Amino acid sequence: MPVARETLLGLFTEIAILEHLARTRVDRKFPDGMSAHHFGILNYFIRNHPGPDSVAGIAWAFQEEESYTLDAVKRLHQMGYISLVPGLDERDSMVDVTDAGRKAAADQLDKMGPEFQSLVAEIPWEDLETAHRVLHEIRLVMDNLPDR
Repeated sequence: MPVARETLLGLFTEIAILEHLARTRVDRKFPDGMSAHHFGILNYFIRNHPGPDSVAGIAWAFQEEESYTLDAVKRLHQMGYISLVPGLDERDSMVDVTDAGRKAAADQLDKMGPEFQSLVAEIPWEDLETAHRVLHEIRLVMDNLPDR
């Protein structure tokens, strides 16, 4: 059964607005020089990628331009949060999270946790679990699109 266009537009509009509002709130909690994108790269290694990855691999995972990823990686390297081993060219450079990067990510999660808890305090836990499951399923579909 096809989903109504208004429902789909509404769903993705709400996702975009939530992402923007959440990013704006958490960006205020990051130390100088760090952004939600930097945190996302650290979180990528901690949650999804147990070992080193190339700049090109990270860019592919985030579906962004390699130059944008490279700038973020260089900043994280300057901060001591990742190790960076040069490759044949910059896109092949290998990146891995350091202990300092793991600690910085954990510290940020500790700062953000209470804020996110307060934002959803009035929503039943079962509804949050359902929303998470559905959004996760949509993301998996998008991760596996052939044009990615």
